[in-house]
Amino acid sequence: MKTRLLFAAAFAAAFAACAKEKVVERPAFSSGNLSFCPKTLILGEASTTIGFKLQGYSWSLDSLSHLAAGEKTYRMTGAKVFRRSEDGTVKSEELLLNGGYFPNENGIPDSVSIDFEPVDPEVKAVDFIEFEGSNFNSFGIRLDGKCYPFALEKAGKFPYAADEPLPAIEPRFGEARLTGSIFRGDGTQTYAKVLGIDNRLSDDRCLHLNENSYRLASGSSHLAYVTISNYEKRFRVMMIPGYDNRFSVDEPAYWASVTGASRKPIPTDRIIQFEGAFADLQQVLYDEQDFENSMWDVAPEMLWDAVQKELHKIENNRKYSRRQKEFGRLKIEYDYLKQYTNFAKKDKATLKDTHAKELEILKDGRSFYLIGNADFLQYAHANHIDGVVTDWMEGFEKAENMAKRIRCLEVMPETAFDSIPEMFHHEVKELNDSTRAMVEKYRASANEVRLMNVPDCAGSEFFDKVVSENPDVVLVFDLWATWCGPCMQGIKAMKPLKEEWAGRPIRFVYVTEEDSPAKDWTREIASMPGLHYRLPGDMWNELLGESRGIPQYFVYDRHGNRSGSQLGWGDVDSIKHMVEEALEK
Repeated sequence: MKTRLLFAAAFAAAFAACAKEKVVERPAFSSGNLSFCPKTLILGEASTTIGFKLQGYSWSLDSLSHLAAGEKTYRMTGAKVFRRSEDGTVKSEELLLNGGYFPNENGIPDSVSIDFEPVDPEVKAVDFIEFEGSNFNSFGIRLDGKCYPFALEKAGKFPYAADEPLPAIEPRFGEARLTGSIFRGDGTQTYAKVLGIDNRLSDDRCLHLNENSYRLASGSSHLAYVTISNYEKRFRVMMIPGYDNRFSVDEPAYWASVTGASRKPIPTDRIIQFEGAFADLQQVLYDEQDFENSMWDVAPEMLWDAVQKELHKIENNRKYSRRQKEFGRLKIEYDYLKQYTNFAKKDKATLKDTHAKELEILKDGRSFYLIGNADFLQYAHANHIDGVVTDWMEGFEKAENMAKRIRCLEVMPETAFDSIPEMFHHEVKELNDSTRAMVEKYRASANEVRLMNVPDCAGSEFFDKVVSENPDVVLVFDLWATWCGPCMQGIKAMKPLKEEWAGRPIRFVYVTEEDSPAKDWTREIASMPGLHYRLPGDMWNELLGESRGIPQYFVYDRHGNRSGSQLGWGDVDSIKHMVEEALEK
């Protein structure tokens, strides 16, 4: 509501100034980002203006931003950001272009209005393009104030008896396949992206096959995170060995439901539909996803009451079958464990839980629909929960610890596998073999790409350790990830700069975390001369400290002193200035 009021105030003058303007509130769009989505559209004879909601981001607008419709483009002519101060005052100012992160000193940015050349009256929809690959691109913004027609027909009933119980499953090694299609507003289809999996041991848990199918080799069930649209809120699906899953998403219907572009509720089965042996459970997993997010605002002492209320809702949901209700209960208890153990990590609760005996999850094989890692192992031990789930988690933890070492380029001897359960041998050995081959390849080559072992130090000591091992040179640390667009943009832009500096006492040090997939990482570093480190997650987090964003750049002079740093990719000149300054010291 506050954002809408801001736009109303911001555009009031414009509305009065030109009676011929057409105003569309909450225009429907085909694809975008919920944190930066169109909220108001003004079509005038002199300009087209779009107001975007901006959820507190520190941000700057690219000067090449434009609207596109087919092959025609409409250039940007101006932009303003609207800020709300602590006292509630709203002020506007010109939006910074190409200036790095927009400062926050003047209040929280609530919204942005951007003016463009007037759009042709015959155009039905436009794309807002900040730049290719930007998080803030928004596609298919309708100019007529209408929603897109549904792409999915009304779903039929699931083929299970209403009183059929939820069966237990056994963890096993095998393959699970997930296929997803996303229907766009123009009638075309694209493919869903799988962002990550809860219990990854190797870097290749998710293999991209035939453009739209993902295969998972696993020893238990997994929760894969799928994104409906680029950079957008994720939903989870189960991937259980031996079973195939498929889903279809009506992308514009999804956006209309979450942004209010549709003036009435959209049935869930018109947004997403699942197929496969566990399609009914997938539907529950999707329907109940908001409860997990809502619990982040619940105080520890109110957590159990919130869970009971949600369980009551599921039990009284007339649309759910018995197996859906039993699975829904497990899902809510899973969310409870995630939040409760999070409180315990922050010393807001003890792992010894007075409600542990009331839970059904962690007690039998039905838990393996959701349990796919060892996150709750300490909770199980603290509350004396024994059985097949605890045994499996203990084995997974051993395998996971070994896999972490391998992912950070430590090759294991064959005898090391005797210390982990046989169930995990195949996957961890494959990871070990691929890592050995990669390490041997780079160390035998004559190129300037050097794979470095993780130093024996804390994350906070990493810079000093590397600096001490590289005396008398200027070091340029680049903290990056293969999946980070701005990181890759910066690496590409600095290639000519590195060639210009050839022969000078300058060395690049590339640092990433183990979550950059090995195949992607290996491919990228082949053209990145320098020292390369892959750090464990805990070491990486300590290295970043409070500045969680990437890319980050740090420059050390030849005397081992830090002489410059930068958060986020700005331009080549800023990096060049820091390095040239360090050379003069």
